[in-house]
Amino acid sequence: MFELTVALRFLKEGRLQSLLILSGIAIGIAVLIFLNALIGGLQVDLVNQTVGSSPHIAGRNREQEPRSVLGKVQQEPVVSIVATAGSAEKPLRNWTNLQEQLAETGKFTSVSPVINGSGFMILGERSLPVIVKGFDLEEANKIYDIRNKLVDGEFSAGRSAVLIGTELAEELKLSPGSIARLTTPTGETVTVTVSGIFDLGAQAINRSWVILSLPGAQTLFGLQGGITGIEMQVEDVFAADQITRILENRFPELIWSSWQEENANLLSALNSQSASSYLIQAFVLLAVTMGISSVLAVSVVQKSKQIGILKALGITTEGVSRIFLIQGALLGLGGSIIGSMVGWGLITLFLTFVRTETGEALFPITLGPGIFLVSVVVAVFAGMGAAALPARRAAQLNTVEVIKNG
Repeated sequence: MFELTVALRFLKEGRLQSLLILSGIAIGIAVLIFLNALIGGLQVDLVNQTVGSSPHIAGRNREQEPRSVLGKVQQEPVVSIVATAGSAEKPLRNWTNLQEQLAETGKFTSVSPVINGSGFMILGERSLPVIVKGFDLEEANKIYDIRNKLVDGEFSAGRSAVLIGTELAEELKLSPGSIARLTTPTGETVTVTVSGIFDLGAQAINRSWVILSLPGAQTLFGLQGGITGIEMQVEDVFAADQITRILENRFPELIWSSWQEENANLLSALNSQSASSYLIQAFVLLAVTMGISSVLAVSVVQKSKQIGILKALGITTEGVSRIFLIQGALLGLGGSIIGSMVGWGLITLFLTFVRTETGEALFPITLGPGIFLVSVVVAVFAGMGAAALPARRAAQLNTVEVIKNG
């Protein structure tokens, strides 16, 4: 292609200019890649720490409403308001069918029935308020990763065997094999044996959770085979809110909530962080584009005589424009390739030297081919866009004037 040959020759003749542009593009692309990888990894780590080991979507029955009862006092009819026990929720009865329907959708990595209740853990004269969790242990483990977070004892729970957190174990001086009493606000009491102690990474949970088997919690709270809710995790955590809206339409008799609703501040912080990153990248890209445009504009002036000769020899106006557009594309391509290598090197250095006291990386950074491919495409189009104005100016040069004035 004739225009390509001329574009390469122009770039070789202005070696210093070409090197300066390539350096600017390379630095810009390296910054883009480094920022994308760093902020992306930080956000993934933040989301994983916040909701990675917790339900992404939860469903529960609607709370029992106080009901009016018509009665008589001294033969006079009166209306009394009878409240349900505490703020207890209606148990879900046909939950196995619901669990099967949810699993069949293929949208969830785990569908775990759960019983939530309050109580007291008692050892001797010491008593601490606790949250009693009734789990299908294997399903719950897919969400909370309890098995890998055991610090002592065995991964098992039953009607009288419980798992407790490290803080609770320390306060009550409990260890695997210890026997204590678990009682509910209604007075139901069961003697339990500690089978294992976990550390789920949250002090509040480690201090308050007591995990029973699902049948054990059903018996303790008198649910007669029911559960109080169902917890799920999805593959894409940011799709949880959309899936929740679908569940609300399909199962309107239940109350559904997503982790986004419970973590509005976190979402706001992530959005602000992303917006700041995009703004920085936009300014870097703008600076690179302006640099390419200004250098090529100077090149048009320097090469005006050659352009006039080329037009006199029969090259079309479109052909002249293509010469500079090709230059912009080549500079963008070359600079992006160099910048990708520099960006990869910066990330490698960051992962090598910025570590925790234990020698682990601060947070995981994943470098897929997509980030490099996008960077190359963006740089090529930015180069062509930056060359558009100089290309138009070159195409408008008057052949006779530029040859005459040299």
